[in-house]
Order: sequence, then structure tokens, then C-alpha cells
Amino acid sequence: MRGRTYLSILLMAILAVFTACEPKPQTIHFGSDDCAYCRMIITEPEYASQILNKHGRAYSFDSIECMAAYDIRNEATSEIAIHSRWVPDFEGNTGWIAAEEAFYLHSETLRSPMGLFLSAYPNNHTADSFKSAYQGEILNYAGVKQLVNDEWKPTSRTGHQHH
Repeated sequence: MRGRTYLSILLMAILAVFTACEPKPQTIHFGSDDCAYCRMIITEPEYASQILNKHGRAYSFDSIECMAAYDIRNEATSEIAIHSRWVPDFEGNTGWIAAEEAFYLHSETLRSPMGLFLSAYPNNHTADSFKSAYQGEILNYAGVKQLVNDEWKPTSRTGHQHH
């Protein structure tokens, strides 16, 4: 019995260490932090996004499209080992959403900071209700990356290609 208790305590301690080291989205300082892709100042919380590398370093972005462009460029160059990608709940109700789990509305009536009209939602129901109000199409993260790739061609190192 004593050995089991010791083993249980050891396993809980190991689990605590690993979960404490799990990278989490960092605070973005709106009005002073700049976008890791386009270098514009990040000002709108409902669009700001973040990539975390495997060491916990945060790369913040002023828009979902900038994060997707950075992600596409990183896939081509392997600059950083990505741990996770995060987007904000457009309504602000749930905080950060894992980018691969979010639902995105591409609606030309909801302008995002860099002009690709993308907003993120925690579930399909919420995205669909915004689609009913603002029109457009619902995308997953792969669809967002395809849209950004088609519109911006972000594999070059010069930033946005649509300007």
C-alpha cells in the first residue's frame, strides 16, 4: 500500500510539472504590441491572434489572416516549431479558441484589420447565426489558410502581397 501511495504522488507531481509547462496564449498589449507578420500595431482584440512555439514564445498578430499567412510562410521555411495556434472568440464570450477548432466567417460586411473579412467563433451554431446576419461563408482553419494563400501569396518574406 505504501508503494502505491508513493507512486500515485509521484505520478501526480509529474503530471503537474508537465501541465504547468504547457504553453498558453500570452497577454497582448493592445496599442503597443506589433504584429509578427505585418508589423502593424495590434489594436482590435476581436481579431488579434497568436501562435505559440514549442518553447512557449508567443507570436502575436493583428488579424486571423496575418496569423494564417505567417503559418503558411513558416510551413515553407520551418522558422519555428509550432505548438499551437489561437484565435479570439469574435463575441468575446469564450476567450481564446484553438485555431483548428474554431469556425470562421468570411463575410465582406465584417471587415477585419487586414481586409480579408475573417472572424472566429467557438462553434458552428454561433458562426451560422453571424452568417445569417452578415452573409458570407463558414470556413475551417484549412479554408482560412487557402483563402489567405490565394489572396496574398504569403510564401515570400515581404509581408502582405495584396498592397
